[in-house]
Amino acid sequence: MREDFDLTNPQELRNFLKKHHVWTKKDLGQHFLVNKEVLEKIVILGEIQPEERVVEIGPGHGVLTRELLKTGATVDAVEIDENIIPALKDATSPWKNRLEIFHQHVLGFVPPVQKYKCIANIPYQLTSPILRKFLVDCGHKPTKMVILMQKEVAERIACKEGKDSLLSTLVKTYGTPRIAFLVPANSFFPPPKVCSAVLVIDVFETPLSVLPPKLYFEMLINGFKEPRKKLKNVLMKQFLKTEAEILKIFDILGIDRDCRAQNITIPQWDAMANIFYKDVLHTYVTNV
Repeated sequence: MREDFDLTNPQELRNFLKKHHVWTKKDLGQHFLVNKEVLEKIVILGEIQPEERVVEIGPGHGVLTRELLKTGATVDAVEIDENIIPALKDATSPWKNRLEIFHQHVLGFVPPVQKYKCIANIPYQLTSPILRKFLVDCGHKPTKMVILMQKEVAERIACKEGKDSLLSTLVKTYGTPRIAFLVPANSFFPPPKVCSAVLVIDVFETPLSVLPPKLYFEMLINGFKEPRKKLKNVLMKQFLKTEAEILKIFDILGIDRDCRAQNITIPQWDAMANIFYKDVLHTYVTNV
């Protein structure tokens, strides 16, 4: 495959896919990016330096992979669709020495130990699990994430203070999210039924919560269990506490007694986790 081959050209793309007997699969959320300008912007946002390592999720036939490799980066491409891997190898053949393909589900992928960035056009139905995996569950987090995702989800993540959800609070604990630009549906082949956006997350070297990530995440899950209800009522139910006990905690932490989960700051979530999981934390520290 020559380096100047243009996979954003609809006719060349059709011929290429036909050559390899592949097509998009709805169950895998495959929509091939055919907008060269969007590709270029994603790569620029990644601020990739030669010899840096990049993890790409769902590379498909390699349209973004090629652009990442052109920067001089080493790419770990995680692809679950076995049928499309020959096309990916063909499209990236000029840079095959700097590409490693992992045929597996992304949630089972073990990120590299060395510093890396995560840059990808992800399956939209896996947005939350992917963000949780790379920001919470894995020991080696990326330094930056540049993710093409559903516009509505990106807006929920990069929301204003006081409008937070479980996902936005989780992301903001581990990095600073911002929407870089919107991507119209006609930038894909075939076009999805939703609008898209590129979300950039600059990952903190030290997260805002120093608690064990899984324990902190459990606190958020309990707190956002019923987000439309007053938080005191939710916590009374989830932790089997009396109203007086919950309100005492709120007063100590400066939390409004009638607030909802969306109004709580990250330091307050962290402090509540320390209180509600005191015994668990003691056991955790002792075992370590």
